[in-house]
Amino acid sequence: MKNTTRFVLMFSLIFLFVTNVSLRAQENGEEGLAPRIRSDCWKSETEITLLDTLRNAMLRDIEDKYKNHDFIQTFGCAYEETDIEKNSIKAVYRAIIQSIMNRKVTLRDDVLNLLFAKPPRPDNLTRDYVIYVNLPVDADIIAARYEIKILDLESLPTIESPMSVWTRIVTRFAYKEHYNKAHAPILVQSEFVNVMEVAQKVLRSAEGRDFGEIREVLRLKSIPVSHPSRISELIFGDAISLFDPLNPAKAYSGIFLGKGIYVCDTEQAGVVVCKFGEERLFGLLIDANSFQRTTTTFSALNYEAPESILECLLLKFTSRKPDELPPQVNSN
Repeated sequence: MKNTTRFVLMFSLIFLFVTNVSLRAQENGEEGLAPRIRSDCWKSETEITLLDTLRNAMLRDIEDKYKNHDFIQTFGCAYEETDIEKNSIKAVYRAIIQSIMNRKVTLRDDVLNLLFAKPPRPDNLTRDYVIYVNLPVDADIIAARYEIKILDLESLPTIESPMSVWTRIVTRFAYKEHYNKAHAPILVQSEFVNVMEVAQKVLRSAEGRDFGEIREVLRLKSIPVSHPSRISELIFGDAISLFDPLNPAKAYSGIFLGKGIYVCDTEQAGVVVCKFGEERLFGLLIDANSFQRTTTTFSALNYEAPESILECLLLKFTSRKPDELPPQVNSN
């Protein structure tokens, strides 16, 4: 047995033990009332999705006083952190990056450090920033002063997170001469919205047990763009493969979703959502040499699946998993 496979076996056993203890504690009331299983992980009586919220916000046109002075408008959002300030920084950063891509320039300053030093917050009256960008002019690169104004920055509870944040910003070159030398900007308001939409299709397909749809959305038959070498390098949408040690030639497909959670297509139970380690309940092991990334969609903008959705999926699939390891695994 290869060292990588031994590592995965040990890793899987640890996760299996932790997961089983947690689930049994919930079932026995040792952690209070077990979470209610939602019939649809993407619906709530009191909240809407951040994706729909941002889509609605993007219907707002840039004001003439900005449009007539060479500003462009971009949007950003964040939900990954449990802190509003950190989500605000992420949201504004994504909006700035979108603006930079639209202008076809590159960052000269460390924008993240700037935002952490002077954090944007929904209750913060300071909404203006100045950075420098690399502006290509003929065969040269010149430093251009770039102005950023935050027009909207709002926190709200959404299905993704009670600490979700979205923002609308406008940006421009500070000097007209730089604006005249730059490429005409493209007007993409937020590529992250498109990434969220694709990811939501994957997560909905996982919930609906439609692995064929997942294959299509992620283009799993295409040539991989990279091969993550270890579990810690996996990101949302990466392909993994599982195998039956009693029949190693037969492979089962899986897709990593984040937080140690993946969806896979098994022979015994069909499509299920598991934590690492739970594959052993089906007599399967993860092939650590099988990791593939078939798209850069999620890595380019650092997409992470909402933890609330992953938790919901895990709960929904609990009843589809065996209560104990199969005999051939127990005997090992």
